[in-house]
Amino acid sequence: MKPLDTQATLHVRCGSDIRDGLKQAGFIGDFLEFSDPFCQGPVPDLPRDAFIETRAAFIAGAYDLPSDAALERLRREYDALGRLGQYDHVVLWFEHDSYDQLILAFLMDAIATIQPETNIDVISVNHAPASETIERFIGLGQLSLDGLIWCWNTQRTPLNSDMMTFGSKVWKAVRQDTPKDLKTLAEPGNAPLPHMPEAVKRHLAELPDPQTGLSLTQKLTLQIIKDYSPLPVGKVFGHLMQSVDPLPYLGDLMFWSEIQWMMDCQDPLFTLTPAAPKTNWAERTITLTNTGHETLTGKRNFLDNFTGVRWVGGIRISPL
Repeated sequence: MKPLDTQATLHVRCGSDIRDGLKQAGFIGDFLEFSDPFCQGPVPDLPRDAFIETRAAFIAGAYDLPSDAALERLRREYDALGRLGQYDHVVLWFEHDSYDQLILAFLMDAIATIQPETNIDVISVNHAPASETIERFIGLGQLSLDGLIWCWNTQRTPLNSDMMTFGSKVWKAVRQDTPKDLKTLAEPGNAPLPHMPEAVKRHLAELPDPQTGLSLTQKLTLQIIKDYSPLPVGKVFGHLMQSVDPLPYLGDLMFWSEIQWMMDCQDPLFTLTPAAPKTNWAERTITLTNTGHETLTGKRNFLDNFTGVRWVGGIRISPL
């Protein structure tokens, strides 16, 4: 089979889910994972080193990872971006959710700054080909080998200055401590990066609702618990991803961190069965409390009950 790429090609992806699939499908270029999840945690407007340290501290704390390892990994991924110009061809593989699209916005800003002298293509996908039997498309990792080749043949677009400009605007707006500019960028229109406005809109939905104080993820999570409880936390995550969230973006550890932030309150929204030594968090049973019911219906505002800190990009969410 004729190679789809060359050894001088670099494939950039915000995860490792298609790394093996690309090889099996016949791709022979290098692979770079850049997976800083800007859809969660603080995304402050700080110099590079301070920014990376802030992100690493968040990742270590939120996902229960060793601090040194988190910082070393982030530094390695950020440093690798400075070597894009060493390749003849760079391909950015992304899907349509806020996890992917906010990283894509960052890359647009980084590429505009670095200005590597190389050919760069963008693959941004919001659906699977008709040949794939996928009930709900969530990400590239669901695709078959033929599906990855379909992305390469039909969804690959050369990077242009309009894409970089738009992505840079989104990235700068994400880091602001007000949602004003992001709201403008989320408005429908002919965006050079067509899936980014909807992803930005979903990101903005993580700001607290004025009546309930809940983010959309928190609201949907409580609604699932109300409708099905008691049930394992992993089942809650399954319902959220497969049927309830309008634009799902969370990984499993990311969802567990959301559950833990919701537990930072004076009066619990739900109860969890105790954690046994060999019990995975996904197996613990969750049940809504009366406070959870009242918060979900807007009789109580979660921010009156909240005792922690949460971030939506550069916006700090703290108790009222």
